[in-house]
Amino acid sequence: MKHRLSKLTMTAAFTAAAILAQGQGGPPQGQTRQGQDPVQFRVDFLAGSLNLNDIQKKDALAIFKAAADAGESVRQQFPDKQKALRDAAKNNAPDSQIDALAADLGALQAKQLAIHAKAEAKFYALLTKEQKDKFDTQQGGHGGHPPFGGPGRMGGPGGRPPAN
Repeated sequence: MKHRLSKLTMTAAFTAAAILAQGQGGPPQGQTRQGQDPVQFRVDFLAGSLNLNDIQKKDALAIFKAAADAGESVRQQFPDKQKALRDAAKNNAPDSQIDALAADLGALQAKQLAIHAKAEAKFYALLTKEQKDKFDTQQGGHGGHPPFGGPGRMGGPGGRPPAN
């Protein structure tokens, strides 16, 4: 059990650091490199690569906008939770306190992942068989670039573009 908590602590800490690092060096929050709304940018990207019709574009925009809004409220909690974990480490807090703080960060990450996965499921359900086949081929069936990216990123040119 202690081994699991240690793994969870390390995973949560590294994940939180990665999520927060994404905000550094990139465009301001809520903008793509082109200055376009990130959700609109994502839908435009998907529309072009999958040949979405107007109804699919409208539905995709609504799905990803709702996910971005829900994810933002979660994302805003990361800095305070991460600071609390850093402070606990600096102050040599008891392992149980560090475990609890890391678990809090892990829970936020889980919320982000759930929001993201639910939006992806709704979007995927909008696609025709041909679009799904193309999407699966382009994504390699596992993600990477839009739309299946990591937590807090909403898949690259989506909720938040990569900083590279």
